[in-house]
Amino acid sequence: MARILYLTPGLGPCGGIRIIFEHCNRLARRGHEVFLVAPQPQEVRWANVEVPVTTMAATRGAKPFDAVVATGFQTVAPALQIPAPRRYYFVQNMEYTFFPPTSSHWAEARQSYAAAKANEFGVLCIANWHKETLKREWDIDATVVRNGVNRDEFYVSGQQREHAILIEGDDRNPSKDTEGIAWRVGEQLRSEWGVALWGFAAYRHSHADMFDRFKAPYNADEARSMYSQALFLVKASHSEGLACAPVEAMACGTTCARAVDLGDDDLIDGVNCLRVPYNYDALLEAARKLMTDIALRRRLEHNVRVYADKYLAWDPIVDQLECIYGAGGKQ
Repeated sequence: MARILYLTPGLGPCGGIRIIFEHCNRLARRGHEVFLVAPQPQEVRWANVEVPVTTMAATRGAKPFDAVVATGFQTVAPALQIPAPRRYYFVQNMEYTFFPPTSSHWAEARQSYAAAKANEFGVLCIANWHKETLKREWDIDATVVRNGVNRDEFYVSGQQREHAILIEGDDRNPSKDTEGIAWRVGEQLRSEWGVALWGFAAYRHSHADMFDRFKAPYNADEARSMYSQALFLVKASHSEGLACAPVEAMACGTTCARAVDLGDDDLIDGVNCLRVPYNYDALLEAARKLMTDIALRRRLEHNVRVYADKYLAWDPIVDQLECIYGAGGKQ
């Protein structure tokens, strides 16, 4: 069994941190010694964490680790300070897209990929456009490791659908819904069909007061309830890795109207969702189709269940991680 250390830039509620917890928990359940380093270790109440959370200082003098995994641009330099035969950089998005090009964080995020290459980190990513970008700009041959969905938390619950639309997301950085098109679509749907608007997000953003039902932060039970009862999900962003909300909704039997230019490789237009580029008119048209074409919505609801069962299981992903980290696992 291997000793594996994940370094995270924080423990606050967001999809990327949830995925890190899934990696750690599932590797630990297979018998590996897994630890999580955070700048300020604290009790996590919004998600399940089954591994010890510690500090950088506590790793000094500890029993050696077999693999160290950086999970954000701020954690690449700290990962170099921890002795280990193998180091990895788990890239869940090209984080420079979170900042204006004039920002120091934009430069730091880009430099982290060069540093990872110079120090021979193995690089993992979650989206095809990440792999292509890393190769094109830094000549890094990254390995795509997809996300699964925790089926103990997100599943078809049998709850009745309500006359409501669910909107998830925020506008906190340039990669997100900066023009507020998902919220504008929601308001238009409410004007035309009288639907209730539900929402959840990692924090209480500037549009929170428009909702009839809103949670921030939220837990899995609250999210599952809204996924299961809403007619469909509306989500918009310029770019993503693999956003959690659309696939969690799939596992609950709910489709989405999705506006995104890059990422979310699991979302296939006309198969398990209606996917359009980041554009208000296009997203509104997709949402109107889901409102009016019940047969289409039912077909997509069937397809998302099939897709979730076939492609969103965690076990094959953890097999892949074990092989990458040299910790056994199935080839």
